[in-house]
Amino acid sequence: MNRRFLCLIVLTATLLGACAPQAPATPTVDVAGTMAVQLASMMMTQTVAAYSPTPPPTATFTATPPVTETPTVPPAPAETVMPTVMEVNGSDYAPCYQGPGPTYPLTSQISSYKAVEFVGIGSVPGWYVIINPYFRSQCWIEAKNLVIDPSFDVSAYPTIKP
Repeated sequence: MNRRFLCLIVLTATLLGACAPQAPATPTVDVAGTMAVQLASMMMTQTVAAYSPTPPPTATFTATPPVTETPTVPPAPAETVMPTVMEVNGSDYAPCYQGPGPTYPLTSQISSYKAVEFVGIGSVPGWYVIINPYFRSQCWIEAKNLVIDPSFDVSAYPTIKP
């Protein structure tokens, strides 16, 4: 029994000795790297402290003329009334197509009395090109579906082909 106990103590001591923390290794000094950093630091310090032969700027006084306000009234911009979609055959919506006519894909239905941005006159009679107010893209609407103010100059716009 004594012998077993002695073996157990020796085994425990060996395991504890193997698992004990080791002394930290002393770091090796990188002499070349240290010297390079010190040299670079010294060179930067000398560059900053070097004398500048450029003289400092001198202040010069320039008299400015007194400010006088000249009241001007800008001309009032002429208000342009954009076309408005009208009610179509009792419906609350007017169709807007990708080209002149129902043979082209339908882009959207524009609500009645909705103001739209005019782009141009369609090359096919009876059609106008507008900016779709919902998708912000061009679409074709039939002339009978638009209410155009008499002061709105349609002839100032280009003719657009499908």
